[in-house]
Order: sequence, then structure tokens, then C-alpha cells
Amino acid sequence: MQWHLVLGFVAAVTPLTLIPGTSFTLVMQRVIAGSRSDGVRAACGSACGLLVHAIFAAVGLSALVMSSARALTVVKLVGGIYLIWLGVTM
Repeated sequence: MQWHLVLGFVAAVTPLTLIPGTSFTLVMQRVIAGSRSDGVRAACGSACGLLVHAIFAAVGLSALVMSSARALTVVKLVGGIYLIWLGVTM
């Protein structure tokens, strides 16, 4: 194992993991506007989304989408329709 590469990776990734991102902001917004249970539900939803993304990446769906323009277009359209549906039902 090349330790200088591992240390370089750790040095690059550590600031990214320590900086609050959009998921943290969403959870805090839900806690402030609602209650602690709203924040827990938002955190669980965010974690589930990350899990689904990781599973798709592990089975190679990300590579398929990146290699096929048609697959990327389908994913974008399905995602857009889903977001519109969410907006209408809210």
C-alpha cells in the first residue's frame, strides 16, 4: 500500500466531510421550522437517497448512464416528472 496516496486522499476528503452540505441544511431547516421528529425524518430520507445512489453506482448503473446519452436523457426525464409530481402533490 502506498501510504502517501492514502494520506493525500484523507487530506483531500476530510474538509469535504466536515463542511455542512445541503442535507445538513435541510435537516436544520426542518428542525427549526417543525420539530425534532421532522428533522429525523428528513435525515432518514436523505440517508435513504444516498443509499439508493450508492447501490445504483455499485451495480454499474452510473457507468451505464454516463456512457449512454439516451439513458441519461431517460433518467433526467423521469427525475423531472417525479419532481413535478412532488410539487403538484405538495
